[in-house]
Amino acid sequence: MAQETTEVQLWQTVAPVEYIPKLKERTEAQSLLIATRQGPGYLIAGGQLAHAIQSRATHILLDFSQNACSIRYQIDGNWEQLPPLDRETGDAMLYALKQLALMNPADRRGSQKGSLGLKVVKDKYDLSIQSQGVPTGERVICRLEAEKMPFSGLADLGMRDKMIEQFKEQLNSDGNMVMITAKKGEGVTTLWNVAINSADRLVRDFQSFEPAEAPEPEIINISPNLYGGDTGKTELEVVSRMVLREPDVLMFPNPPSPEALQVCLEKVVEEDRQLIHRMAADSPIGALLSFVQRYPDSRKIVTEKIGAVLHQRLIRRLCDNCKVGFEPPPQLLAQLGIPAGRVPVMYAPFIPPPIEQQVDENGQPAPITPCHVCGGRGYYGRIGVFELLRPGPQFRAAMAKTSDASQLFSIAKSEGHRGVQAEAVLSVARGLTSLDELKRAFAKG
Repeated sequence: MAQETTEVQLWQTVAPVEYIPKLKERTEAQSLLIATRQGPGYLIAGGQLAHAIQSRATHILLDFSQNACSIRYQIDGNWEQLPPLDRETGDAMLYALKQLALMNPADRRGSQKGSLGLKVVKDKYDLSIQSQGVPTGERVICRLEAEKMPFSGLADLGMRDKMIEQFKEQLNSDGNMVMITAKKGEGVTTLWNVAINSADRLVRDFQSFEPAEAPEPEIINISPNLYGGDTGKTELEVVSRMVLREPDVLMFPNPPSPEALQVCLEKVVEEDRQLIHRMAADSPIGALLSFVQRYPDSRKIVTEKIGAVLHQRLIRRLCDNCKVGFEPPPQLLAQLGIPAGRVPVMYAPFIPPPIEQQVDENGQPAPITPCHVCGGRGYYGRIGVFELLRPGPQFRAAMAKTSDASQLFSIAKSEGHRGVQAEAVLSVARGLTSLDELKRAFAKG
């Protein structure tokens, strides 16, 4: 195996994680850990996962071919290639992971899913694993999610103060509907949790309707109402019973049934209740159009009662330790629509010169040490660029008649709406990210 050679592998450079199998009985979990520890993959997997966490990876992609196991990490939304493991080492690692995640280690062809808890010092993580046999071997995608949310408020996500104020005004209102959206895979769950945590939950009664098979993470002062699965109750039954208790806020993290939605919207209209919904969408107007197309019978009420649609796009945040400031030329400011003199300094990631130019004053080689904070990437973490749609009277009137997104956007703009690209430019002006990052992020569509 590769670990028997003199070359040190990445998994050997860090202390391995502590595994927490998802078994109810502690004795069963202990037995599984003891059995897995007998195999060579136990330490390999523990070290590789610890290295991924240390590297700030959110996903690990393992591609098994005939002779090797290719490894990639997703860090700040970008995939990075790592040195491969030989096939024997990779197989041992995957065998241990599958055992611990309650999957079938012997099945290398079928589609499997599993999950496992991890601990690094005091921090806990959830590891979800999906494996699938492919013509060249097997592909495994692992997702790492920290139990402790790293964001305490909307400002931590990158939202500017004025928008926070505008959004909270709608979020803490009565008799309206608020939608929280993001592109698929761009942090809609995190945005939802942070947004709901910023709502006034002390003086209002929040009731959330969730499928029993996929309940939401717990949020203080939010009461979950589960339906389906082992509950034996339909969503409509649960909603109809709960609205009789006259809660202030009705929450749907998932698309409600048309009947359940209708019951709640009637309460929004008749009793000034509030409805909050989460969905994946490419834009706030796209989310609104998709919603009314899904629920055509509710279009009139939604058009009248929608208070705000918040949409997020994720971009990489410049590393505060190594970002480099520069004076933007007047032509650049004009291109960005920024008045001359308004932004004296912009920032870019530090890019070291070619290795042959990294010399001291005597011309001797002096390699530049990569930034200890971001690891030489120039970026550290991701933040949101937010678009907040607060429909005006002209928008509502048009929404009742058309589903033309570009026409609706023009009307919204005429009523003071700022699109996501204009908000992205503000992120550059605030020194949070770079122009190159905006080009990269928005090139994806």
